[in-house]
Amino acid sequence: MELLQLSYWLYFAQFWVAIGLLFVILEVTDGSAIFFLPLGLAGLILGLLIYLVEIALIPANLIPDKWYWIIVFWVLLSVAIAFIISLFRQKRKQNGDINQY
Repeated sequence: MELLQLSYWLYFAQFWVAIGLLFVILEVTDGSAIFFLPLGLAGLILGLLIYLVEIALIPANLIPDKWYWIIVFWVLLSVAIAFIISLFRQKRKQNGDINQY
C-alpha cells in the first residue's frame, strides 16, 4: 500500500528526473518559458540533489524528513528559476534590436 502513496515516490531521484523531463517536454509544446521550464528545471535539480544524497556525496540532512517540504523546496526553486529567466528576458529586450525606435 505504501507504493501508492505520493510521499513514497518523492524521495526517489528518478521520480524527479521524470517530472523534470515531463515539464521540459511540455515547455517545448507551450514555448512561454515562464511556467513549465522552471518547474522542469527545478525537478531536475531536485533529482540531482537527491541522487547526490543517495551516493553520499553530500550530507543527508539537506533533504527534509517531511514530504511536503520537498514540494515546498521544488516550488521555491521553480519560482527562483522563473525570476532568473524573467531577468534574462528583460536584459535581452534592453539590448534589443537596432530597428527599435
